[in-house]
Amino acid sequence: MEEITLTNGRHDIISPITGDEVTESFFGLVVEDPLNIASHMKTIGEKLRMVPLDEVLVVYVTGLSSLIQAVFAVWVDRNCNDATMSLDMHPGKLVFAHFDRDAKTYCFSDALTGEAIEVSELAS
Repeated sequence: MEEITLTNGRHDIISPITGDEVTESFFGLVVEDPLNIASHMKTIGEKLRMVPLDEVLVVYVTGLSSLIQAVFAVWVDRNCNDATMSLDMHPGKLVFAHFDRDAKTYCFSDALTGEAIEVSELAS
């Protein structure tokens, strides 16, 4: 499992899964040209090259909605765009972590289905 935030420095994020601080991020505190999704996809693609395709990727949603779109687009492209050009995906999973202000913790959901994911499912 890999954990990463969209942006760095907006929030201190302690993983409810590992208890460790999540320090890896796609972008810094300031994002130049936030609506340039193609550019953001390139940045995200470079970061994701190091993540195995069969890995669960947890993305802490800490910023701009356009960045979420870029993460999702790159993830789908990486998982569906191989020699067969099939929509059969590698076994990895993309999970978005949204902060629940009332519960004061993160709620996890599968990016493709929207189904809730329990911390125990990610910690295994």
